[in-house]
Amino acid sequence: MSKAAKLTFLSSCVFAAGTIWFVHKAQKLERETMYQGVIRDQERKIQRDQNVREFDETRALHEQLSKDQEVSPQSK
Repeated sequence: MSKAAKLTFLSSCVFAAGTIWFVHKAQKLERETMYQGVIRDQERKIQRDQNVREFDETRALHEQLSKDQEVSPQSK
């Protein structure tokens, strides 16, 4: 084999290995990014459920206090 053929073969192998490494790294980064989205969605759902629970408690407390007290309309 000539020196040019060896150099071409070696550069082709290095290019192929570099491409495979880059694609693997990009896929791993994308997978991690997508997983972070799942975690953020779970945190949002937990926060939303907590907000709904607090709202329901506040509404129930408001109704209870409204029954216990006479509320007159405010005049401006």
